[in-house]
Amino acid sequence: MQTDPNDHVATLKHTFQRFSQTENLLPLLVDALIVTTLGACTLGVMLPPLMLGYTAMCLRIMRGERVSIGESFQGMERFGASLMLGLLLLAAALVGSLALGVGALVAGFFLSYVFCVQSDRPDLGPVDIARASFTLVRDHLLETAVLWAIGLGLGSLLAATLVGSVAVFAFSSLLTAVLYTRFVGR
Repeated sequence: MQTDPNDHVATLKHTFQRFSQTENLLPLLVDALIVTTLGACTLGVMLPPLMLGYTAMCLRIMRGERVSIGESFQGMERFGASLMLGLLLLAAALVGSLALGVGALVAGFFLSYVFCVQSDRPDLGPVDIARASFTLVRDHLLETAVLWAIGLGLGSLLAATLVGSVAVFAFSSLLTAVLYTRFVGR
């Protein structure tokens, strides 16, 4: 487990470098807007497949591949599987909310990498994906806590504007992909 703060700074620099590359920035921001807008307009029904497609984009960026605008729609090819995962996430959040809302945050925390796992291992079912995410978070607790702290910190600073919210979503998703790729050794 990493404990050196310089490792976290290097991770942030690496993520920002990938995020701000000209060929990545526009697709990341436009697709982040697509995911959040269509996810909200469809009352969350399209959110899981779009998140799957968006996460696949982020993982491709981490592999050094080029992405283009609209690739988040590729998650629709696995609509049923991603919707089932989304329903599992919703159930975990609902059960967690019974613990004064804190449980929903804990569930979200331990399910941080579900779309990375689903994108990377399409053969797994929703429960196995959740288990894999739980194991990753358990094994890399500090790094995941730093990920959440950065996302929450940036979100509280930039959420007042649409552009800020979209940028935070895009950066946090890419940071999740950076950590996931590091954890699984790819």
